[in-house]
Amino acid sequence: MLDLTRWKNKKKIIGQRELEPRIKMLAICLALSALFVIGKLFDLQVLKFDFYAALASDQHEVYKKLFPERGSIYVKDKGSSILASEENLYPLAINKDYNLVYAQPKFLDKDPLEIAKQLAPLLEMKEEDLLAKLAKEGDPYEPLKHKVEDSQAEVINNLKIAGIKTTKETFRFYPEKNIGANVLGYVGFADDGTKKGYYGAEGYFNKELGGRQGEIQSEKDITGTLISIGEKKFISAQDGDDIVLTLDKTVQFEVCSRLNEHTKIIEADSAAAVVMNPQTGEIIALCSYPDFDPNEYNKAVDLGAFNNRAIFEAYEPGSIFKPITMAAALDLGKITPETTYIDEGFVKIDEFTIRNADKKAHGKKTMTEVLESSLNTGAIFAVRQIEKKDFRKYVEKFGFGQKIGIQLATESAGDIDSLQKKGDIYFATASFGQGIMATPLQMVQAFAAIANGGKLVKPYIVEEIRKSEGIVIKTERPKPVQIISSRTATLLSGMLVSVVKNGQGKKATIPGYYLAGKSGTAQVADNVHGGYLPNKTNHSFIGFAPIKDPIFVMIIKFENPKKGSFAESTSMPLFSRLGKFLMDYYHVVPDDL
Repeated sequence: MLDLTRWKNKKKIIGQRELEPRIKMLAICLALSALFVIGKLFDLQVLKFDFYAALASDQHEVYKKLFPERGSIYVKDKGSSILASEENLYPLAINKDYNLVYAQPKFLDKDPLEIAKQLAPLLEMKEEDLLAKLAKEGDPYEPLKHKVEDSQAEVINNLKIAGIKTTKETFRFYPEKNIGANVLGYVGFADDGTKKGYYGAEGYFNKELGGRQGEIQSEKDITGTLISIGEKKFISAQDGDDIVLTLDKTVQFEVCSRLNEHTKIIEADSAAAVVMNPQTGEIIALCSYPDFDPNEYNKAVDLGAFNNRAIFEAYEPGSIFKPITMAAALDLGKITPETTYIDEGFVKIDEFTIRNADKKAHGKKTMTEVLESSLNTGAIFAVRQIEKKDFRKYVEKFGFGQKIGIQLATESAGDIDSLQKKGDIYFATASFGQGIMATPLQMVQAFAAIANGGKLVKPYIVEEIRKSEGIVIKTERPKPVQIISSRTATLLSGMLVSVVKNGQGKKATIPGYYLAGKSGTAQVADNVHGGYLPNKTNHSFIGFAPIKDPIFVMIIKFENPKKGSFAESTSMPLFSRLGKFLMDYYHVVPDDL
């Protein structure tokens, strides 16, 4: 007998099973439609938020980042006007809009291979690379190429390929390319995908240049979905500050270009150059080689190219340090320029024998002649006239062994720890610049004190910071400190003039002007095994001019040049050329020679 009740219940269950998939499908469609509408509403109501990332504070709020405009970095072209005005600002790092070409593979209505063949020559990409991106079925967004020029983007847009689009995106742009790259650094991407400055001014002032990101505080429902019509709180982004450097555009270009050119000619491993106003500490040019193009920083062959060798790479300066030894002995009244000693060509200290670079004995010599001929034995004689603690004190007063605080990333403090030891050998070698380490900028700071009458001025490279709200913050320069007497500075300057006129510095001569300077050819320390590397040397020349009222102090330093055994054939010729350029550029009246 048929149980009607059971049959009806069974029929009801079967009917429910048939309806469930339809109901689920309908629910999914309604949900997707709702999400699409909500998404569109939110997109219309909230513009310019970061679509790459969202940061949830809890289950009810979400913060969308608003990006500020990164501040620019400028220099002043002071050749056109001594009092450079706003119109004389020249950009070294600015923001530039480029085109991003991207694909929406799920909307492509043509064969991906056909599209790849069309776009490959326009984007200068390989067909197979493009095809790999285009063949991602269902992908809503696939970037094809960044930094596409307007002309290329226009051609691509005119093709009207469904699923291929362009949009504007902002990147950092460096109009001078590699010139000054080691001063500027570059802007790349942090681990979280945000833009960040690395090295140089971009790295040191990343916070100031980057500005403050804005926020949109918006409610979310319990599922985590944005409530587009909910209450929102807008916190506006604050644009980054502009940085104005002390560099002179024309001088920076000339010095860096010639340094790069000369480094290749003499086949040196690296090079550095600094030009500074000895009266104020204002850095006029700061160059380093090898360098890189910050527009394409990812193409740098050597990671060492990112470091500015003028401030990052401390080295044993060699004979350019001898004037510092003379300054200490002169200032303490232990020697005069005419003090004499007998040069036997070598000095024995314990089990060590130190010789002159030329391995010769020169007989009776004055302290001026010691500098002229760059005699190691004479520097040792001078340092032996003063107590060790006093020598160490003067070395510290000249700024060695401590960071200058130049407001650029990766600055080195150098190393004078050997002067904490008691052994005579450490002070003997330090007297002629071995066993201690300094950066080229530290040497410039020290020589500036000789040039300006004995005052230590702090080098600086940032002239002012221009806040986004219109406030201008000038760099506060510390009061110069008198570290040697003006008489000592005058005497030592005269000795250094004689080095160029009568001694080993002749090839650095600037025609028509008195130049005070000193060369140095130093061994390169072996940091792995100790001692020094065979057949490797660092070459330097440092000097200031004109002697009556110096407008610049400059150092030219090369690491391990293959062509030229001494600084007189490497650093000096370039110093002479750049020195003449500076005198002409600043319209300095020639000396009455």
